[in-house]
Amino acid sequence: MAVLHGKGGLIKYKTKTLVNMNAWNLTVDNEILDVTAFSSAGVNYRAWTPGFGSWNGSVSGFADLADSSGQAVIRTNILTPATGTIKLFLNDSGSQHFYGDVYWRSGTYGASVDAVEPVSFNFQGNGALTYSTTG
Repeated sequence: MAVLHGKGGLIKYKTKTLVNMNAWNLTVDNEILDVTAFSSAGVNYRAWTPGFGSWNGSVSGFADLADSSGQAVIRTNILTPATGTIKLFLNDSGSQHFYGDVYWRSGTYGASVDAVEPVSFNFQGNGALTYSTTG
C-alpha cells in the first residue's frame, strides 16, 4: 500500500506557491435528495437522487508579510472578493492535486509572545472541483 507523508503537501494560488504553509484541508459534499413517493405496494425503503455538489476548505501556516504574491493576494481577495484558481497538491514531488476556482471566505491571524504567528484562510469552491494526475 502506497501512503504519502504530509510533509510533501503544497498549495498554489493563481500559479504561485504559498510560502510558510503547513496544512490544507478540503471537504467535498454531494447533496443527496430524498425522492421517496407514496406507495401502497409495501415498499419500506427510501429512494434517493443526487443533487448539487459543493466544496470548501482551508489552508494554514505561518504569517508571512513578505509573501506579496501569495498571502497578500489572498488577504486582498478577502477584503475585495474575487475568484482565483487554487491547487492543492498531495505531494510536491508528484503531480496529483485537486484544483478549482475559489472565493476566500475568511482569514484568521494571531500573535503570541512565545510562538510563531499563525495564519489560516478559509475558501469556498466556485464551480467544479477537478482531480488531476498531471502538473
